[in-house]
Amino acid sequence: MGNLRYKFQLHDRQIGAFAGPAITGSGGKCIVTASGSQAKATLYDSAGAALANPISLTRGGGEFYTASTVTEVDLFILTGEGFSVQLWDVGPDELHTVSVNRDNRHQMLIIPISVADQVSDNTEVDTGLDLIVGMVMLPWPHIKVETIDAGETVDVGTGQAVPADGGDANGYIAAASVATAGLVKDVDGALIALIITEIAAPDSLTWTMSAGSDTATLYAFLPYMLMYTGSPTID
Repeated sequence: MGNLRYKFQLHDRQIGAFAGPAITGSGGKCIVTASGSQAKATLYDSAGAALANPISLTRGGGEFYTASTVTEVDLFILTGEGFSVQLWDVGPDELHTVSVNRDNRHQMLIIPISVADQVSDNTEVDTGLDLIVGMVMLPWPHIKVETIDAGETVDVGTGQAVPADGGDANGYIAAASVATAGLVKDVDGALIALIITEIAAPDSLTWTMSAGSDTATLYAFLPYMLMYTGSPTID
């Protein structure tokens, strides 16, 4: 059973010296990794039962437990409205306020990727995050390689193998090399070649490592804009 408790709540950006009002809209997911790791952490609920990673947000917040060895975590959040925010080096046993600037329509989705999360070799992995209507994906996504894997590559796209999605598994990043540490730019994804791609229906975001990958860890950076209007939900 996990015995370290983590809890966070989304808030609108700070107003002066005070946190903005809580964001309580529906939807949203959060990928949790151990601090500095790109692999998904093993999570538990308060009763010690296994908890899916990413977790689903409830009224703009989340709560989970980890084993005692995971003393800090990184959070990769995609809100129900499509805003992307990260919180790094989060400690347990307090309520963390996650500030979201909902005036900023230019966004960057950051996805941790690790071969440790593969189900099997050269198989598409569903991140658990869904791109939503109103997101317009922009050109020039990047990856940042943390642990190299000589001769190997990574694809990032939408759920080709995910039931009912029928997407393009290398639509955003196509065969980007993970053989050298650092930033790698990719402009070869078929969807990016269209200059901008509007998400017309929710799409599962996925990644796929090439056959034989066994060490690679990295982050994928996907720039996008939010193209919708409407009133946010706040307390």
